[in-house]
Amino acid sequence: MATPAWASGVCAGVHAAGSRDVVYVPDNPLSHVLRDFGERFRDVRLVLATREEEAFGIAAGLYLGGRRPAVMLQSSGLGNSLNALTSLLVPYQIPVLMLVSMRGEQDEWNPAQMPMGRAVRPIFDAIGITHTTLERAEEAAHAVESMGRRAFESRMPAACLLPRRLTVASSQ
Repeated sequence: MATPAWASGVCAGVHAAGSRDVVYVPDNPLSHVLRDFGERFRDVRLVLATREEEAFGIAAGLYLGGRRPAVMLQSSGLGNSLNALTSLLVPYQIPVLMLVSMRGEQDEWNPAQMPMGRAVRPIFDAIGITHTTLERAEEAAHAVESMGRRAFESRMPAACLLPRRLTVASSQ
């Protein structure tokens, strides 16, 4: 199975930003990214977390141990992780590159995803986390690398949002 261009770009951007540890909560679109890491970037360690707040706790420990962590999660899991973000990462300036697979946007089939999907950007704005939305596959590598460098240089989390119009359309 060929890796979608957006997923290859995400992997290249994470790697170029210096992250060699990716903590993730399983998600269907992000499975393309995980597969590409396994095939092309064998120096990247993939760490499975059972919940989003656990992923951020692991990432915090990795950073405090001298690493540059990335966390991959679905937008619906952002609500689970707010306490970890607002009481650990943000106040203690622990940088993490976040890759957020978006749900609840246009053409969402599951109405339960809609409230959190609408809230992601306003939540990040409210808690001071810089974010960008990837619009085109060919921009993925540069945008992810830029957000990663911004996170690690500013010592604050930063997020790349991966909308379904990008991840689903090019994955089929």
